[in-house]
Amino acid sequence: MKKSRLNRYNWFDYLNILIFLILCAVMILPFWTVLMTSLVLSGEYYSTPFILWPKNISFLSYKYIFSTSKITDAMTVTVLMTIIGTVYSMFMTTTLAFGLKHKSLIGRNAMLTILIITMFFTGGLIPYYLLVRNIGLYNTFWVYIFPAAIDIWNFMIVKAFFNQIPISLEESARIDGANDILIFFRIVLPLSLPMLATFALFYGVGYWNTWYPALLFITNEKLHPMQMVLRRLIVQQERTTEMSQAYISAADAQSKFLFEDGIKMATVMVATIPILVLYPFLQKYFVTGITLGSIKE
Repeated sequence: MKKSRLNRYNWFDYLNILIFLILCAVMILPFWTVLMTSLVLSGEYYSTPFILWPKNISFLSYKYIFSTSKITDAMTVTVLMTIIGTVYSMFMTTTLAFGLKHKSLIGRNAMLTILIITMFFTGGLIPYYLLVRNIGLYNTFWVYIFPAAIDIWNFMIVKAFFNQIPISLEESARIDGANDILIFFRIVLPLSLPMLATFALFYGVGYWNTWYPALLFITNEKLHPMQMVLRRLIVQQERTTEMSQAYISAADAQSKFLFEDGIKMATVMVATIPILVLYPFLQKYFVTGITLGSIKE
């Protein structure tokens, strides 16, 4: 049996396996390096060019970032933004798609045309900035939620998915006295769980990684999300007063203290791990949800 299984594969199969193993290593190596850097102290970091596994695991960098109000405030903002934004975006996207899937809706074609145009053209950054200021969203938490409520590409796929639900189900429900709200919540949504899980993941990742609105519209640092704090740490090389006092230079390689790269990498891990933990629970819906709405009968 072992020989027969081995005989099923030819040299091309083994070459594919080798290539994909190399690709996996290339993708995993940066993540592993970041993780290991966040788990060591300055002495080991500066004395070892590449850390495959730390000699002494230390969570000092993680203790530091969670002891600072800047990181905890940013994490709170990011979690709230992700939860509220995902729920709001899913509600707006699914209700809009459900309404516009009905050809009897007055003005349906005009509304679809307007929505599709926004996929290719925008009003520009300055009009967008002035609009946000004029409607009172500037320097508020809701600037993360309302302007990003609906992604038109997601809306088009959700609408295509709803179009595949047999219209006879709606007609039967209407005969039994159900209105549009009952049909939407009792029939359409329960039949769309794979799609809902998939696009909730899309929206959730989008909100979790949001930082650009904070750069444009938020001056209050307590409202900055995690990704904005991470950007300041890594891109702008920002260093807090506590960090300046705790930082140990490369010359002091034997010191066992905090170091700047360790804190940066710990912040990267804190910003990355929640999505990595969430994804496996939604993976079984992912492939089904992303393909069902793209197939037309």
